[in-house]
Order: sequence, then C-alpha cells, then structure tokens
Amino acid sequence: MTDVHVAGPAVGTPRSGRAGGREVPPWAGGAIGAVSVLVVWSLVSSVFFGADGIVPTPWGVLREFGDTGFATYWNNLSVTTASAAQGWLWGNLVAVALAVVVLLVPALEGAANQVAVISYCIPLTAIGPIVLIVSEPGARTASTFLAALSVVFTSVVGCLLGLRAADRTALDVVHAYGGSKWTALVKVRLVAALPNVFGALQLAAPAAFLGAVLGEYLGGVDSGIGIMIIAAQTNLEYARIWGLAILCGAVAGLAYVLIGLVAKLLTPWSSTGERKAGL
Repeated sequence: MTDVHVAGPAVGTPRSGRAGGREVPPWAGGAIGAVSVLVVWSLVSSVFFGADGIVPTPWGVLREFGDTGFATYWNNLSVTTASAAQGWLWGNLVAVALAVVVLLVPALEGAANQVAVISYCIPLTAIGPIVLIVSEPGARTASTFLAALSVVFTSVVGCLLGLRAADRTALDVVHAYGGSKWTALVKVRLVAALPNVFGALQLAAPAAFLGAVLGEYLGGVDSGIGIMIIAAQTNLEYARIWGLAILCGAVAGLAYVLIGLVAKLLTPWSSTGERKAGL
C-alpha cells in the first residue's frame, strides 16, 4: 500500500486572526469602524443635506465646538454629570437593597420585583413633570430622580443574578458551621455577585446620564446639557444639536468603560477579563 502523508501546517504560517504574521491590535476594529462612520457621515451630509445643513459634516460639528468654546460645554456638562452621578448612586443603592431583602426574606420577592418592574415601566416623560411640580423651583430634583429611576430595574436584575450565582458547596459549608443567612451573604454571595453587579453598574451609567439629560430637558433649571439642547433646537442650530448628541454619547460611553476597568481591577477572576491571545 502507498503511504499517505498528511501535510501539517507549515512552519511560520500565520495563525487565524493575524494579518501578515502579526496580531491585529485590539483597537484596530474600533478605529476602522470610527473612520467608516465618519466617511459615510460626510458623504450623506454633503450629497443629501448639503443645501439646508440639517445634517452637518463632522468638520462642521468640530467647528461648532470651537466657536462655542470649551468653557460653555464644560460648565453645562459638569452640572449634568453631577446630577447623573447622584441618580446613579441612589438608584443602585435602592437596587442593591431590594436584592438583599429578597435573599434575606424570600417572601418579599414578589413585592420587590413589582417595585423594580414599575420603575421600568413608568414613562420618564410622564413622571418627570410630576416630580418637577412638587420639587423646589430651580432644584435639580427632577434630573436626579429620573437618573435614579432609570437604573433601578437593570441593577436589581443584575444584583439578584449575581447573589444567586454563589457556589452551593460554599453556602453549605457556611450553614454546616452554624452560619446565618447574613453570614452567607457577606462571606459568599457578595463575592460571587461582584462580576454581575459591576455588569449592572456598567449598563446603569448610560441610562442614568440619559435620565439626567431628560430631566433638564423638561425645564425648571437654567443650566445643563438638556438646556443647551432646548436652546439649540429653538435657534435651529443643527451643528450644535449634533455636537451635543455626540458629546452625550461620548460621556455615557466613557462612564461605561471606566466602570468596566474598575471591574477588571476588583474582579480579575471573572469572565469579563480579556482572554490571553492564543487561548
């Protein structure tokens, strides 16, 4: 019989996921995507909306940022971010408290779930004016409240999933040595829940910022990104409106990334960490 030899991979053959024998940098995909968006945006703006300027070019938006000045954007952005941060903090505290109560007192699970679902189902545009009416004139209560309301449901779900993901063997050990539900919660469940909790906190950050902007958009305050959007909309300043939209997206994305970095530092054992190349 004739021996059949199966040729193995040649020495030096690049592995899949590499270009020219070199690994593709992690940021390459994002850079290509960003450049593609800018090119398409420029073409659409120039070809279809060049006359009226409803869709400005990216360079027009950058020019608007320069004409308005950094101080104007920073002063308003810092106010909105502060309201969003307060709402994010209070909303997540409420969510964590609800999740802990459900674990310690299972009979209250139905009530806690109803509170979370109601917070998710109430339209922000409906509850916002009510909060604005009952709050003090000029206060940023509506902005902070809507930011908090925007994060409760997501954080409750993430916290419950995390707290219930604890290893059963570890829980049995705690109970075997006479530990209470509280001991199991502190010693086992909280540690196991950290990856899911941080995932919920990441999703909550953009939602809180959106809620804060919407609260300002309803009125009652004299500063913030929402007020700038109202002014730009009234004056038909299209480039500024697009610039503010991009700025809001950038801030929300930055908050998401920062919380993700904190999660990687505090929970290096979680699956959210990056896998090593080649695994």
